[in-house]
Amino acid sequence: MSQGSSDLLQRFRDGEVEAFSRLVEDLGPRLKGFFLRQGAQGSTAEDLTQHVFLRVFQSIDRYQPSGRLDAYFLRIARNLWIDSRRKKRPYSAGENLPQEADPGPSPSDLADVEGRKDALRNAMASLDDSTRELLDLAVLQDLPYREVSAILDIPVGTVKSRVFYSLRRLRGLLGGIDPAKEGES
Repeated sequence: MSQGSSDLLQRFRDGEVEAFSRLVEDLGPRLKGFFLRQGAQGSTAEDLTQHVFLRVFQSIDRYQPSGRLDAYFLRIARNLWIDSRRKKRPYSAGENLPQEADPGPSPSDLADVEGRKDALRNAMASLDDSTRELLDLAVLQDLPYREVSAILDIPVGTVKSRVFYSLRRLRGLLGGIDPAKEGES
């Protein structure tokens, strides 16, 4: 999120109604993507995203600005995801990860990019839930380790070592494809 939007929730609480709409525009796609990468179905991801905003709306009077706003929303999203997993049947990890196309300058480039995305998607799907969640927050969401630590309720040092070893494992699963180049997937 941009620096100017970091106080949108505070502005909404102070009476600026448009600020909440902007929050939905700014964070909605990221939250939905988070849920999809965790394995939620498309409509379930949309429902969970709406529930995040509903929870924020319902608890606006208790909101205390501290840290990054996107981390605040992702913590709520994670908690909702955990709650929904407790209530539902197990899912096949990764079966519903986003399948968005990445247009390339030529068909052969496109095929190469899609092949790498598929490989990364399959490798991510083979990881356990907690590792996939950790990489989503630290790498794909690009949150600082301090924020990931707070969301997952583990020490910062543990976040650092788990990210390091998880990326190493992911590289091994990919067999030479560099996951750092696949960050946009």
